[in-house]
Amino acid sequence: MEKCAQNLIYCNTIADLHSHLPDNCKVITLIDPVVEDLYSQYLPHPRIIVDASEKNKSIARTEELALELLNMGADRETFLLGVGGGIITDLTGFLASVYMRGVRFGFIPTTLLSQVDASIGGKNGVNLKGYKNILGVFRKPEFVLICKDFLKSLPEKEFKNGLSELLKTFIICDRDSFFSVVDVVERYGYDTGMLSPLVDKAANIKFSITEKDPCDRGERELLNLGHTFGHALEKISGIPHGEAVSIGIVTALSFSEKLGLISDEDADIIRKGMEICHLSTVSPVPLSSLKEAVVHDKKKSGSTIRLILPTGIGKAVVHPIEVEILEKYIYDLS
Repeated sequence: MEKCAQNLIYCNTIADLHSHLPDNCKVITLIDPVVEDLYSQYLPHPRIIVDASEKNKSIARTEELALELLNMGADRETFLLGVGGGIITDLTGFLASVYMRGVRFGFIPTTLLSQVDASIGGKNGVNLKGYKNILGVFRKPEFVLICKDFLKSLPEKEFKNGLSELLKTFIICDRDSFFSVVDVVERYGYDTGMLSPLVDKAANIKFSITEKDPCDRGERELLNLGHTFGHALEKISGIPHGEAVSIGIVTALSFSEKLGLISDEDADIIRKGMEICHLSTVSPVPLSSLKEAVVHDKKKSGSTIRLILPTGIGKAVVHPIEVEILEKYIYDLS
């Protein structure tokens, strides 16, 4: 076991998980049913099985889970443990933040997406009528326990969902690691062993950024690359988060080119890299259909939306843009 930061812990094997979990209080686990089927023997605590769907990231499901906790005797000393992908960790963190005005909680992320992004940084939220994470809080878990053994059982579709967030991290701040990911996938495919050091690096980058900017007021905003368009795509088309983010990154690239913020050469290299990694780059719906969802994005302030746009491989900026200009660009790119 290596402890690289205050609450980001790397665990060598799934069998070692138990040695890092709280043993001085009642622990209740919220767990994805697929993870439950595969790994329940390693998690002996009372469990609530939660289907990992965007529909379940809601106030209604939060109420139901709170009632289940009450019926299980959960009190203010209870520790909630979220085991699964980003939906489970988001929901667990939100529930823990509001149940009895806040109880302790921690995460065991089991997907690539959650290990490099969703479980790290203390953003916990639920959706509102399909709009992503409109209701939420900033509250960090006591720990994020990362064991890459879980990645060995991921289906390819889930691995690709996480790969988009992995590349996103490196597109904004680590040129060399971007090329490393593309090279590994091109030569070895989705080899978890070969990608393991890059997973660690991405997790550490996000942890470092969110430690310096916990409430999304500065550098952390860059981590939203691809998400303004991606969240809109999720709402309109229902595609998975990671796929929506990869398309959102390519859309942001097009905006950045149009504004003269990135060279055509760098934009083409990023697109090519994403294609080599077998990530989606083309929207399944016309971009014009995203307009209403885009303007309800959380990064909207008054008549302006703060877009995250790449300016090179390993560089990005926050670029405020008027909503009416954004709408025009969306139609131009459709």
